[in-house]
Amino acid sequence: MKPCTIHDYQQLARRRVPRMFYDYADSGSWSESTYRANEADFDRLKFRQRVAVDMTNRTTQTTM
Repeated sequence: MKPCTIHDYQQLARRRVPRMFYDYADSGSWSESTYRANEADFDRLKFRQRVAVDMTNRTTQTTM
C-alpha cells in the first residue's frame, strides 16, 4: 500500500525507524504548541478532486 496521508507516513516511520529517533522526531519541544499548530494547519488543507475534466490540451511541459 502506498502512503497517502500524513498519518500513513507516521505509521510507516514508526515501523521503520528506531524508536528513540522516531520519538525525537515525532515530539515537539516543551509545550509542543508549534507541533500541534502544524498538525492543525495540515488538517485544514483540502484538495479539490477534479473528475472527468477534459485533459486534451494539457501538458506537464515547463521551461526554466
